[in-house]
Amino acid sequence: GYHYIGEVLTGNGVLWIMLVLVLFKIAATALTLGSGGAGGVFAPALFIGAVTGGAFGAVANQLLPQYTANSGAYAAVGIGAFLAATTHAPLTAIFLLFEMTGNYAITIPIMVCSMIGTMVARKINPESIDTVDLGRAGIDIHEGRETAVMKSIKVGRVVNEDVDFISERANAEQLLQIFSMAKDGFYFPVIDDTGRMTGIVSMQDVKSILHDRQLLLNSRVGDICTRQVAVLTPDDNLYTAMTLFDVKGLEEIPVVEATDNRWVLGILKRRDVIAAYNKEVIKKGISNHTASIRLQP
Repeated sequence: GYHYIGEVLTGNGVLWIMLVLVLFKIAATALTLGSGGAGGVFAPALFIGAVTGGAFGAVANQLLPQYTANSGAYAAVGIGAFLAATTHAPLTAIFLLFEMTGNYAITIPIMVCSMIGTMVARKINPESIDTVDLGRAGIDIHEGRETAVMKSIKVGRVVNEDVDFISERANAEQLLQIFSMAKDGFYFPVIDDTGRMTGIVSMQDVKSILHDRQLLLNSRVGDICTRQVAVLTPDDNLYTAMTLFDVKGLEEIPVVEATDNRWVLGILKRRDVIAAYNKEVIKKGISNHTASIRLQP
């Protein structure tokens, strides 16, 4: 591997051998890593970049010998472009090439190709060869640790299943009785005859008719409740929930079985989200001061 890279960098690579080797190396690396075998990606990236660049340089040198440099120069640029593309680290590739070749005459070509390689690779896949496995596992290293913790916790783990419901056929006076007996809660899911949620009601919805007892008796919960309701499902994560809390200005959000099947499973409260987050932070040993959300008095 490394010995042949040196041969290619000095311009001694044979075109047909380089063409065969680049295909063989790509296949061998893919098979080794894909089957769970031991191996890295750094050395193969150097080799594939060098041989690809060297092969391109050899062809260019044969077609336009008076306008092209030695194939070794193309091999060096190929290493920079391929390494930058696979690692998404163009500066690493540039400085490494300076150390390997000691040739500053090809600085600009290496810089340009490294940047182009990185941009194209990021367009194809936002993850580098070193972070793609983490991305597949649902770990986003580009976001803060707080966000990562929130995204790792599902709503189903935190939802409070002890929730009071009220029928949309109930009158407002019955609703007031439920409010007076409720130990905790700002909102109550409104359900139809099948038990599925049709809306949500709060004390704010009742305020407009509190002055008239006749209205309290005649008004149905279904008439005064809010129909457009933000909901969560057990598979949503706490980051999604916290975003809804902030955007909608809510303290509680109903959790339903599915968005198209609004069978209420419980209520998710903002304070429960914060408590679950802090518990997970302690569990994972994150002691950073910024890695803790505190309830405001």
